[in-house]
Amino acid sequence: MPDYCFVMGNGEIITASYDRSDALSQDQVYTEVKNAFTSLGNDQVEIKSVSDDLREVYQVTIPRPAQHEKETVYVCAKGTTPGGRDNLKNEQRIQQKARFLNYAYKMQTEGHKAISLGVYKRDGVVIFCAWRLAQSNALSPDTPISKQIKIETIAKAVTDGFVQQDKGKGELACAFRKEFIYFYLQNCSWLHNGYVNNLAEHTKPISSLHEATYHTNLASRFARNRIIFGAPGTGKSYGLEKDRKEILQNETVGGYERVTFHPDYSYAQFVGTYKPVSEGTDIYYKFVPGPFMRVYAEALKNSRTEDPQPYVLIIEEINRANVAAVFGDVFQLLDRDDEGASQYEIEASEDIRKYLAEQLGGTPEQFAKIRIPNNMFIWATMNSADQGVFPMDTAFKRRWDFSYLGIDDNDSEISGKTVIVGSGETRQRIEWNKLRKAINSYLANKGINEDKQLGPYFLSRNIVVPENGSEIDSEKFCTAFKNKVIMYLFEDAARQKRQDLFKGCFNNFNRYSEICHEFDLKGVGIFNEVIQHDAEPEDLGQQPFSRQPSNGEES
Repeated sequence: MPDYCFVMGNGEIITASYDRSDALSQDQVYTEVKNAFTSLGNDQVEIKSVSDDLREVYQVTIPRPAQHEKETVYVCAKGTTPGGRDNLKNEQRIQQKARFLNYAYKMQTEGHKAISLGVYKRDGVVIFCAWRLAQSNALSPDTPISKQIKIETIAKAVTDGFVQQDKGKGELACAFRKEFIYFYLQNCSWLHNGYVNNLAEHTKPISSLHEATYHTNLASRFARNRIIFGAPGTGKSYGLEKDRKEILQNETVGGYERVTFHPDYSYAQFVGTYKPVSEGTDIYYKFVPGPFMRVYAEALKNSRTEDPQPYVLIIEEINRANVAAVFGDVFQLLDRDDEGASQYEIEASEDIRKYLAEQLGGTPEQFAKIRIPNNMFIWATMNSADQGVFPMDTAFKRRWDFSYLGIDDNDSEISGKTVIVGSGETRQRIEWNKLRKAINSYLANKGINEDKQLGPYFLSRNIVVPENGSEIDSEKFCTAFKNKVIMYLFEDAARQKRQDLFKGCFNNFNRYSEICHEFDLKGVGIFNEVIQHDAEPEDLGQQPFSRQPSNGEES
């Protein structure tokens, strides 16, 4: 074998022959990577190959006690060897298959940290060489991709600890001792195109690491505080869920929580309070955060990073609780400035100060005054048709962006969807959307407000929007129609109009069970002539239904 340049333990460069048997095995690479990640006493680090097919890609799980979480890093690593371009004697290189690099790159695009390393070892010294992780466009996944670094760079890393090499075209390679693995990991996003002497531009002083950041560069087309309201079944929750998936990019960024308000819901449940907790046989009190404080802490933690992401708190049925009591002093934080952060701050309680210090680091005094960061979104639904709801005062309302869903908005999915109702000679095929609109038209003509009428999804979407075709499952529909539509009309929306609405039931208009029984027999025949006409049922029986009033019933 020809002679190549190598670095000795004291940083001296020598020329010596190279035997392929000197190359590090993958087991030896694993050992050196593990030694690096545990070199600072972090012996709880877990490292393993992703799979047998991806044996050169390691999944490294690093505990982060200060953040009460674990970080997962993907390390594509291989031992370096001499040679390569024009048999240059003063270079080391790695040759990794494209599929290994592309897997690590894929993990990086999904939000994980991922790095590409070469491991140099000789004369007891270990130096890690690092290159910018990039996707390979090689035709074959087994094509070896070469990356090189000068032996002089490795030698300088032995004596100086951490160095960079200009590879041209604005790209830098790095070489460092194992003690610098966490420094590299923390700064790898810029170390391959920016010099380490510009470190101050990319890091914060220790004194500011725990300071709250309320204004980030996160831009969004969505309002920070928004309430979607409308009649029952207009798709308010469904619409918010679609928007949530969009802003969180299908769960790949940020986070969210969902909570449903009810008349007994309180500030202690929403924001947090001291509660007894047990640990083994011991019982003690500690501050237990509610959904608002949990999302707030996560958003505030993320706001300090260079990659701010959205965190969403979704409140279902916001007006079913006394919002003034539930929000308490948090109400003041809902005033947002032009960038989406709270315009005014509030004094945090001692409990909240301690909790935030535990979650985000720092001292309780640093969280004496708090505001909502502009990467936190609070979205809610409101059904103004509900009985017994709590009114919202004007001061509370003006802090929200209200969006109204009309009674016929979002009905395109149910258009043309039909179902068979009734039995025997009175079987009918009806279109749910036409029946719904016929009932709504009747209610409107009787002076009943739109918020009491039926939205497209008053019956669940999974019932009225069949997976295949346009035919709705009759059994599921009829059961839901009796339990929801008839019950709602009977008990709430048309309580004072029963006799006229359920005219087809004759004297049974005031008996819910009999109306349901009549529906099983004759479908939309339970309603008055106007609704029957407007619903345009298709008669599937041999003759129209005709029942003579029984004794005691009026004709």
